[in-house]
Amino acid sequence: MIKEILKQALLDSQKGRTLVSFKDISRFPDIVQKYLQCSIAEGHEAIFYAKLIHGGEFRTSPTQPWFPIRGYYHYLTYEPSFYWKGVIKPLPILAISAKDFYFRGKGEMRVKLNSLIPIVKTSGPEIDQASLMRYVSEAPLFPSVFLTADFISWEEIDDISVKIFIEDSGVKAEGIFFFNDKGDVVKYESVRARDTKEGPIMTKWTGYFKDYKDFEAFKVPTYFIAEWNLPEGNFQYVKFRVDSIIYNKI
Repeated sequence: MIKEILKQALLDSQKGRTLVSFKDISRFPDIVQKYLQCSIAEGHEAIFYAKLIHGGEFRTSPTQPWFPIRGYYHYLTYEPSFYWKGVIKPLPILAISAKDFYFRGKGEMRVKLNSLIPIVKTSGPEIDQASLMRYVSEAPLFPSVFLTADFISWEEIDDISVKIFIEDSGVKAEGIFFFNDKGDVVKYESVRARDTKEGPIMTKWTGYFKDYKDFEAFKVPTYFIAEWNLPEGNFQYVKFRVDSIIYNKI
């Protein structure tokens, strides 16, 4: 799938470039307007492709220790698409590699031991929706998509939160973004498929955003925590730290 996404990124690069404009920003809820204006430099080229490299920690259960993880993303914005690959090192001689993607209505996750032995492969309608949900939850990393995308819509809840809707290739997903008084996104909540031994189970999920920094003309969070909100308590399983982001360079 990485080849298809990079091929599309190359095709997107040949289209007419879009410059960020706040001319029609009044169509967004007030807090989203504030967020966009503090996150994006007007007049700069909008993002059509992003590559991100990260470090961090990962675990698969609340009783498991945290293990180091390194990975990278490719994102598209003209259509909601991403490819992610990460490697977890629980032991010096043991590596667990994982790949996730979403492209044109299809999502999938694969996990292998030492890049050879398949451990997990999940797909289907629930994973399609969960993958699209993952894309929109990570969109603050490439924020001009909120201005340029025609597959995203909003509904104001109150002064600090808005519901976001995303639809692509017949797949629909929604969630809630929360903002602080500076206009930064600080939290995202949704209900998405959690992979279990019994199959995908719809579960509340929360992501937290911290440590905003400037990359080119965009102010983005560089620390991300994800957790499942289970009946027995919250289970944090991901802590990602952004090392670098490159926009519109393939």
